[in-house]
Order: sequence, then structure tokens, then C-alpha cells
Amino acid sequence: MNYMKKTKLIPILIGIVVAFAGITYFDNYHIKISIEKDRNANTAMAETALEESPFEKGAEKDFKKGHEYLREKKLDNALDAFTKAAKISPKTPAAHYWVGMTYFYKKENERAIAKFKKVLELDPKNYRALGMIGKILSFDKTKLDEALKYLNQAIAINPEFADARFDMGRVYLVRGDTKRAMAEFGMVFRTEPKYAAYHYEMGLIFERMKAPERARKEYERAVQLNPDFNRAKDALKKLK
Repeated sequence: MNYMKKTKLIPILIGIVVAFAGITYFDNYHIKISIEKDRNANTAMAETALEESPFEKGAEKDFKKGHEYLREKKLDNALDAFTKAAKISPKTPAAHYWVGMTYFYKKENERAIAKFKKVLELDPKNYRALGMIGKILSFDKTKLDEALKYLNQAIAINPEFADARFDMGRVYLVRGDTKRAMAEFGMVFRTEPKYAAYHYEMGLIFERMKAPERARKEYERAVQLNPDFNRAKDALKKLK
């Protein structure tokens, strides 16, 4: 994305913050879409987690079952399965991480943060757990400084962590620091072919703003970047 496109993007995003009173909107919005776009919410990524964080014998079945329930959006069942995996394998960060993620999807943010902090006890450099704590804290206007602390820690470990960059951009917009916000969003969209989901998210935002033409352009970009992005295709059909 070139400089001119980025400069056009920032005023739009500022308008979004004003129109939706910032934090409350972002809370509902991200909880709604996170379970849909999270790359880890599938069996393939579950297998990767098993390879990176070996489980105690017997925990793998519950861990995989938890991901199956997530795909079906059966959050209570997923929570039960991930909790069982964490009890069987209490020293495995991935088990606690997904208990935390399920609490997040259930909008039980305090419990989610507690589980992500448990992950950090076991794995202090787990940038995903740091990013999730920062994301949740960013929903509270009184905790933006604390949110930035966690998001910065996540990015220090993985500078290409797009979710944390995106959340930092939101925080800076809420604080009125458009220059810093522009820098963070620029980092995300610099490698935009990897991030079709962000264009889909922007489309959802524009739909809520009653700006269907802008929404259409974002959905079209998402499909262009990922021709198999069925949710973006469905969203385009609904706009016709």
C-alpha cells in the first residue's frame, strides 16, 4: 500500500473512532470477528501447537476437540475441552492459551487475562498471550497505557505480529496520536497480501457506518487477495 493510500486510510479510521465512541465499539467488534478470522482456530494450527508445545499423554484429544468445538462456535463445549487439556498437561502454554481465548470469545475478559498471564508464567516470550492481554486492556479507556505496554512487548518479540500492530493503531487513534497510528497501520498493510482478513474487517466497519460503497471496496480487496475468502464473497453478495 503506497503512502497516498495510507494517508487516506487514517482519516477514515479516525472517523470510525469518533462515530462509534471508540472502546465499546472495538470491544464488540473484535470479539465478534476474532473467532472467525483467528488462524489458530482450526485443526491444522492445533497440530502445530502440539508440535511446538508437547502435551502430556491424553491431553491432545481434548485439545483437538476444543478446536472442533470452536469451529462450530460451541464455546461452552470448547471451554470444557481446553480446560481438561490444561488440567492434564498444566505445564503446556498452548493449553492455557486456548482456555484464555475461549474466555475471550465468551466476553469473560478478566478470566481470559488470568489465563494469558498463566501462559506468560510458563513462557514469558509468548507474544500472542502478550498481545491478547494488550487487546483486552485496550477496550478500557482508563487502561490504554497498560495496553500499550503489553502490545509493545509483543511486538518487541515479533515485529511482524499484525494483530498487535493493528491494536496499537486503534489505541493511538483513540488517544489522538494520528502520526503513531498511521505508522502502525502502515506496518500492517505494508504486507497486505497476507492480511485479506483486515480488509474484510474494514468492510464490516463501513457497513455499520452505513457506507456500503466503501464496504464493497474492502470486501472486493479481500477477495482479490484471497479468492477463497467465502465470508467476504458472501458480504459482497448481500450488498448487491
